Amino acid sequence: MEDLVAKCVVRLEVNESAGAQGAEALQDKGRGQRQAHEISVETFPSRLEGARDDWGLLPLSSREQTPMTEAEPLADPSGEIGFFSGNPFVEVTKGILHLYKQDAMSSRQEALTLCLIGVPCSMTCHDILGFTAPCHGAIAHIRVFRDSLPNQYMCLLTFREHEAAVEFYETYNGAPFSSLEPERLCRIVWVSKVEWAHDGLPPPGHTELPTCPVCLERMDESVDGVLTILCNHAFHASCLEKWGDTTCPVCRCVQSPEQAETSECDECGKQAASRDALWICLICGHVGCGRYLSGHAASHYRETSHCYALQVGSHRVWDYKGDNFVHRLLQNKADGKLVPAEGPASEAEHAQEKVDSVQLEFTYLLTSQLEEQRMYFENKLAVTESELFKEIDQLQDDVLALSTERQELWEQVRQLRREKQALEKKAQEQSGRLASALRDLNEERQIGKALLANQEQRQAQAAALEQRGAQQERELAELKEQVRDLMFFIDAQQAVERSEHRDEIAQGSVTVASPPPAAKARRARKKK
Repeated sequence: MEDLVAKCVVRLEVNESAGAQGAEALQDKGRGQRQAHEISVETFPSRLEGARDDWGLLPLSSREQTPMTEAEPLADPSGEIGFFSGNPFVEVTKGILHLYKQDAMSSRQEALTLCLIGVPCSMTCHDILGFTAPCHGAIAHIRVFRDSLPNQYMCLLTFREHEAAVEFYETYNGAPFSSLEPERLCRIVWVSKVEWAHDGLPPPGHTELPTCPVCLERMDESVDGVLTILCNHAFHASCLEKWGDTTCPVCRCVQSPEQAETSECDECGKQAASRDALWICLICGHVGCGRYLSGHAASHYRETSHCYALQVGSHRVWDYKGDNFVHRLLQNKADGKLVPAEGPASEAEHAQEKVDSVQLEFTYLLTSQLEEQRMYFENKLAVTESELFKEIDQLQDDVLALSTERQELWEQVRQLRREKQALEKKAQEQSGRLASALRDLNEERQIGKALLANQEQRQAQAAALEQRGAQQERELAELKEQVRDLMFFIDAQQAVERSEHRDEIAQGSVTVASPPPAAKARRARKKK
């Protein structure tokens, strides 16, 4: 069966997006009271890994590259031993170092990165290399993260094989860094990825955890107790019990058991009537109203996923994600000492406890009813929104169809207009041709009338000429007859004169016989 672990994400919030107003708002919500400080990342590569350009995490503008000490290669490559030399990459930026833990458990199979949290500053980089010397052959590179957290830093180990990472985790987790300081234990977490970003919002499915400056363990119901003091530094109760002074172990701020009278919400700026109505975030120090006033503390959790908040009046710690209290110890309001929440109590305390339990039960009941009403109305709103979105989609489809139809109609109208213009042009051309043809027709008609008149006149003239010709033919025939008769008379006279019997012929008479019918008919046709 595979081992299930909650992997972590190390994110460097780089302070490079101050120019955008929206990015500033996101940063303010995620950072709360935390300020950006200088962060340095030092990468120590393995000699077996070779030089690469992808070791850096930050943008190239923040990387300061230093020369690497070269080593002479061994004669036998199989006997080469991995070691670390020089400091090839030093990346410096200004921002906040976040540690997010995955909400759900996942398999650690194929995980190659481990993170040593809470490495004491007394251990130099050389000491770290000596501490991990037995595993140098399996380590690809080591990264050291230094931020504003005092007296400690984080160390990231990337292995070449998963088996080597598992062996290192089982061997070194819980072991002391040095035999001279047995209380300084090596605490290791599995890391899924290391990244940088411009906003302080957690990755999806991850929660940023508050850390104890003493032991750097997770502060939730799995530890003895959680206590946040007035300077907004949170500690494990067991760790703070070892500190006998009334000052903060981190900033030496003098603690006062009384709360300031000017406690107010960071969102609305109004002072609450009761200090129990104010909640302070254990992650970033944001102060907000309770959920039964303006609900700014719960809104801060929904926006940033900072799930741990401390009640200002009672110092009880509430887990928004688990929806329960996770405190173990309380701070006495009289002298500021730590007292356990459990134990024998007086009758008055029992009565007060019963009243508190009844009030808490009523609060839970009211909260559950309000939550059910909220879910009911949210479901109704969701159904209404879904129906509205469907109607909007249908209307959009109808509008798109009408727009497409309108576009097609406009195309048809433009095409019909072009056809109309072409037909009008053709009609104008045909009208011109028709007018020209009518003019030609009128001219042809006039010419035809003139030709008909000329024809009639010519026919009349031809008829007159025919009549004249017939008359002339008749006259010519008569003249021919006369000439023939005359020639006959002359020939006859000459013949008589030449004849011997001219005397007898002279005393005689000549009679002309009538012509035959055929000759008459020919003569009549000639006359015609």
